Amino acid sequence: MSESMTNHIAAPLSLVSDTLSALGLRLEALHYGLNFKATEATLPGLMNKIRKNQGEMDLDISCMLYDAKSNLLDTVWFKELRDSSETVRHQGDSLNGKDRGKQAEYEGSVDPEQIVIRLASVPSHVAHIALVLSSYYGQPIRSIEAGSLHLSDDEGNVAFNVDLTTLPPDCNALWVAHLRREIDDWHLTVQNLPTDSNNIPKMAKFISHELRRSLPVEAKLMKSPIN
Repeated sequence: MSESMTNHIAAPLSLVSDTLSALGLRLEALHYGLNFKATEATLPGLMNKIRKNQGEMDLDISCMLYDAKSNLLDTVWFKELRDSSETVRHQGDSLNGKDRGKQAEYEGSVDPEQIVIRLASVPSHVAHIALVLSSYYGQPIRSIEAGSLHLSDDEGNVAFNVDLTTLPPDCNALWVAHLRREIDDWHLTVQNLPTDSNNIPKMAKFISHELRRSLPVEAKLMKSPIN
């Protein structure tokens, strides 16, 4: 993580549910970053546990874009580094936290994985942006020796930091945060919600379902087909 980010204190996770402006963030662009220490951990599955088979942990950040009715529009992840409007850009995948150069290793000057969201240019039909984290091989995320997630603006003002070692014991995929469009701002809520799968397309469907549950009744009626 860069020095400029460490100069700002993020609010406790339980308190983060406010507009970006109220949190002191600029609205031009956000940086969603993952920083973690290269770690080997036991692979999932009974036989792997019995034999103590280990593998390098591969953590991935992704970003899903939804419309006002919670329909998935785009997924930005290691297989698709940009959305269709090219306003959300993944800066590249790290397979183990140590394969993108010395500066991108744990506590280096740059994050091994980062997604840049150019909020000022995000198309108007995008109403929700979901930020997620997943463990590619399925090991519990908290098995990592050390690591964190953060969201900040161009000036290094931090909205939140998530210490990966504090996540639930069996969590291998997490809906980290939700950005909801408002008239002239974005509202940020830290979800910190484990999902039912570490498969990215399944995570996108899970989040779509959760977003629909929170839709106003009027929007749900508009979405439902007439019998």
